[in-house]
Amino acid sequence: MQVQKEYTIPGYMQKFQCTGAACEDTCCSLWEITIDKSTYEKYKQIPDKSIREDVNRNLMRNSRDNGAHASFIMNQKTGNCPMLCNGLCSIQAKLGEDFLSQTCSTYPRVLNKRNDSIEVSALLSCPEIARLVLFSKDSMNFSHATELPTPNLMVKNQGELSKTKTKCSFAIRDLAVEVLRDHQFSLQHRLIILGVLLDNAANPFVAGEYAETLTFLDEFRDELQINQELRNYDIFASDDQFQFQFLNNTLMHHLNEFLWNTRYNECLNEYLKGIQSNGSSLSESLSTYRKVRKEIYDPYYKQNEYHMENYLINHVYQTFVADALVDSNLFNFFLKLVADYSFIRLHLIGMAAYRQELTDDMVIKLIQSYTKNYKFSNKFSDAILKDMAAQNISYLGGMSLLIK
Repeated sequence: MQVQKEYTIPGYMQKFQCTGAACEDTCCSLWEITIDKSTYEKYKQIPDKSIREDVNRNLMRNSRDNGAHASFIMNQKTGNCPMLCNGLCSIQAKLGEDFLSQTCSTYPRVLNKRNDSIEVSALLSCPEIARLVLFSKDSMNFSHATELPTPNLMVKNQGELSKTKTKCSFAIRDLAVEVLRDHQFSLQHRLIILGVLLDNAANPFVAGEYAETLTFLDEFRDELQINQELRNYDIFASDDQFQFQFLNNTLMHHLNEFLWNTRYNECLNEYLKGIQSNGSSLSESLSTYRKVRKEIYDPYYKQNEYHMENYLINHVYQTFVADALVDSNLFNFFLKLVADYSFIRLHLIGMAAYRQELTDDMVIKLIQSYTKNYKFSNKFSDAILKDMAAQNISYLGGMSLLIK
């Protein structure tokens, strides 16, 4: 007897619909669009001859089939998928949603298997998803369903983990989400507390002491209520000069290596013009950073703290197990999360300096394009981890310098 699937779905996914031709940054451009074997064979059998020939002459069979059986040959002039017509997919328009490949059906969705259920989320590289995640206070409230309306979706397994390790890894992830939701603390304080959690859970988890790890998680929940040192935000170190220098210098150092997305490049140019608007020396740029953070950025986020709360929860919910727990590297996950949080703030402060304001549209554009430019490869994150190690800040106190 087949067990009925259960899907865990965040609130924003209930509202998502592709905006098609109205999208500000189409997913059908500048990315390889892969075709799974089943869809490839279906394309060979399209009843309409003209459509079949149009689709298949733009397909290239991959020599090594590692899940990507074939791919579309992108337009060399525009970088667009050859099936893109006036901002819409001609395959979907002519043949229907059932003829989309797993890649095209699934994006921007991410489906992660959790025991007998499937957790659904989506990537903020999609502008519409970025809007839905960031700007609704209930976007990260979860519900359950027994089916999804979209066909041919790709489900990611979490690797060959033992049941005990799987249970433990999700227990850590779920407590991490609890910490990020705990409104008795500021968001920056919550992020530091998350670091304390992952730092202390790392050793027993890596050692395979899963019962001890689960006991620690229960104890940590209690500590959140009574441990005065943990609850005292002021004891964690801060140094905004180091913060600005490290983030700005690191960003500039890796710029040419990773920059490719046009929308992100526009944000970056605003950052550079803004942060240097009163002079390009360290003291002048630092003065601008401090002033704009105090007068524009902090007041905006005092009213809209849930934007970044939603961003962080979605990222942890979606990637924690796959990115961190398969290789048991809990604290590296935290280092990369802090880097993203801090770089996003850095960009927004510079952009606010350029425009002398910070708006919802600016936040959407930056977070969406930053995600698209950097988060589809581990190369940028790996480079940042090396820079953190070189600066000797790959520990909780060092992360506090970037967070506060």
